[in-house]
Formats: sequence, C-alpha cells, structure tokens
Amino acid sequence: MPPDAIDDVQATLTRALAPFEMYEQPADRGMWDTWRIRAGGEGARFDVRPGYEDDPRLIYDTPDYAGFVLPTNRGECAGGPKALLNVPVDTLRWTDVLTLDGWWVEPSGVWAHEDWDEHTSYEDKPDCQVPPGGNENYLAAIPEDTVLVRVYCHG
Repeated sequence: MPPDAIDDVQATLTRALAPFEMYEQPADRGMWDTWRIRAGGEGARFDVRPGYEDDPRLIYDTPDYAGFVLPTNRGECAGGPKALLNVPVDTLRWTDVLTLDGWWVEPSGVWAHEDWDEHTSYEDKPDCQVPPGGNENYLAAIPEDTVLVRVYCHG
C-alpha cells in the first residue's frame, strides 16, 4: 500500500481488495469471500527490525470471525512500512501479491487486474508487470516507505 495508507489501513485494504471479492465479481476473478489482517504462524509474520518494536506504524492482527485475536510475540507483526520490517524475500515467492497498481498476482502464474470485468476479453488483457514467480523480486524492489500487510483471504 502507499505510505499514506498507514493512517487508515483497514479502509485502504477494503478498497484495494474489493475488486477481487468472490461474490461481487465474475467467477474467473473472484479471489476471496472473507479477509482479515493476519500474521499467524507458518513463517507468515514479519519480523520487526531491531529498535522499531514499539513503532506505532506497525500493524497487528485483526479479530477473526469469532472475535479472537491471535497473540503476537514482541518483535513480530502483520505489517507496516517496509523500512521497519525484516522482509523474508526468499519466503515471499509463495505469497500472493496485490501490487500498488492493482494487479493480483499468484506465484502459480494466475493474475488479474482490479479494472477487469466480465466484458474484458483475453485480447484486452495487458501483460502483468510481475511475471509468474516474480513476486519476491517485486517486493524486494518496492520503496522502503511502502506499507506491507499480510492479509489472510478465505476463498
């Protein structure tokens, strides 16, 4: 997300993810039916760079459907400005990415753009700027003030 998204992460994510909501979009581009901010386990969290553990710009898990928030260890979070995070680029190759310019990119090579609708033909679809398997390179190259957030999407 852009740097100013830190002021209202939830609203920014809601707007960014809306074009990919499963029940509002054509079947071939619906990616999720519910979502929430979640660092979780399985190596999905971000480690906070030393000295930034108390920075108010860090982002933490939102409650699940039952209102439960998973505990977070000090020095771990669900996101924040890239400059505050140790971004494990080697593990990001397995992560879906929603780019700053509206591309949903899966490591498998599945991709869609926020502006596509049921009338978009394959001839109209431009090439995605992030090649299949290129998510880690995209994330490594984005500016340090870009806000990264781990989002769990259920679909």
